[in-house]
Formats: sequence, structure tokens, C-alpha cells
Amino acid sequence: MTILYSKLARAYHEMYQTIFDYDQDFQIYDTFLKKYNGKKVLELGCGSGNLGHRLVQANYNYLGLDLFPEMLTIARDEFPDIIVQQGDMRSFELKTKFDVILISGRSFCYLTTNQDVIRCLIQVFKHLKPNGILIFDNFYAPIIFSDFHTNLEQEAIYQTRKYRRISKNNPNFQTGWTWNWDAKYIVEENNQIQEYFDYSILRAFTEDELQLFLNLCGFNILELKKENAAIWLVAQKKNSIREIIKKMEL
Repeated sequence: MTILYSKLARAYHEMYQTIFDYDQDFQIYDTFLKKYNGKKVLELGCGSGNLGHRLVQANYNYLGLDLFPEMLTIARDEFPDIIVQQGDMRSFELKTKFDVILISGRSFCYLTTNQDVIRCLIQVFKHLKPNGILIFDNFYAPIIFSDFHTNLEQEAIYQTRKYRRISKNNPNFQTGWTWNWDAKYIVEENNQIQEYFDYSILRAFTEDELQLFLNLCGFNILELKKENAAIWLVAQKKNSIREIIKKMEL
């Protein structure tokens, strides 16, 4: 299992201030939220709170959920204005319903089996108000695998620390459009160097796959946006989940 969001949580938070554009991500989600009048928002996979903080600053009624307590500790320290709690997007249970649920930051890519995807979407369905909206982003398989980057290096500087990540990606196709992401992290500070190794399996999706998953789990797609290797979807809760899914032992 990945240690990127546990042992390396602080490194993740600091690196991604450089290598991920949270302001652009916020603009995309904010545009969707305004269009669909989403006021009460749940973010699944909220991480260290970068998007959540921006949503709270924009006056959304926000709750963030993440699997890793280390990420939530950073979120509370860095952004005292947001409310976050621990939970698994495949099995969370809350006593309230939301106008909109977000799955941001490509978190959906860790749902590597069909069962994982369906379990997550069922929980989303249960926690949305009638006609509620799901908005999420993920890797888009046709672009990822038509120009697959086996090796990738990234660098970032945060205050006195310099980070370098050397990634090796290898397709495995075990449970879909999946690949092994093996990464070496090099952290340099005060002329001292530490190295860490992380191993993950990620999954990209085609448009047809996402359409089928959403339809089976009670959603209609309203919008779809593609940009480079990413895909954003907006889906609306329908009346009920398909019988085939209700009968599954999840």
C-alpha cells in the first residue's frame, strides 16, 4: 500500500504546492458548483485540505473526508477554517446529505477494481440529496495509454527543502486500465539527503466505462470535460440504483 499519504504526507503536501495547480482545480470545481447551485459540499479524498480551504474561503458549506489521518492532521494545522474527518470513500457513513459530492485530485484512480468503484458510487448516491450532483476527475485512459510515460522526474522546492521524485510506470492491466507506479523520493535539506520508496497501483478509465458505472449506480451524466490526460464528469442522482447492483454482495 502507498505511503505517500501517510509516512510521506508532509512531503506530499509540500511538493504539490509546486507540481499541482490548486487554483486552477478550484476554478473548475467552483464553476461547476455555481452552475448547479451546490452550497453544501462533501469532498472525498480531501487530502491536506488545499481545495477544501479554497472552497471554504468561497463560502461553501464544506466537509472533507480522507482515509489517512496524517493528511487530516496537516489539513487541520495548515487550514484551521476547514472541517475534515477520517473515512473511506467506499464505506463512509454520515448522518447528513449533501447538494454536491466531489472526488478531486484524481483520487478516483485508487479505486482499482470494479467492486471498489461501485461501492464508492453507492455511498455517494446514499449521501446525496434528491437530484444531488457528483463531480469528479480522474485520469483518462485513451490519452494515458496512447502516450504512456514510463519514466518521469519532477522537482519541487518548499522553504528549505528540495524534493525530487523519480517515477517508473509500468502497465499491468490487472483490473482494467491499471499500471504500477513505483516512485523514489529524494529529500534534501541542510546538505542532508533522505530517500524513500513508494509503490502504488493506479487506474484510468474510458468514457464508456464511467458511463456504465454511473448508470448502474443511479446517475445520469450531465457534463464531461477533457483536458490533456484528465477527465472531469458531472453526474446527477436519479431515482434508484439498478437491481443488478442491489443484488451484489459488496
